[in-house]
Amino acid sequence: MPFRRSPDVAFRILDGQGVVAVPGRSEVHVLNPVGTRVFELLDGQRDEEQIARTIEEEFDVTVDKAKADVREFLEDLVRKGMVA
Repeated sequence: MPFRRSPDVAFRILDGQGVVAVPGRSEVHVLNPVGTRVFELLDGQRDEEQIARTIEEEFDVTVDKAKADVREFLEDLVRKGMVA
């Protein structure tokens, strides 16, 4: 299933860090470099596997580590209402 950013959040990259504002909850989240890249990839075209493969390639981690980290991060984003 492809993931995409929720239309209800605002996403910007400031000084290399992703910043996500969730207006309905009055929350702002600052993402680390990997989180920023994952959030950039949430375009509705890529599924979890494709995102993990990109992270594996770009951040020089094992595919198993990338898959586990991406899955955990996506689950967190879903809980926080940041992906659709």
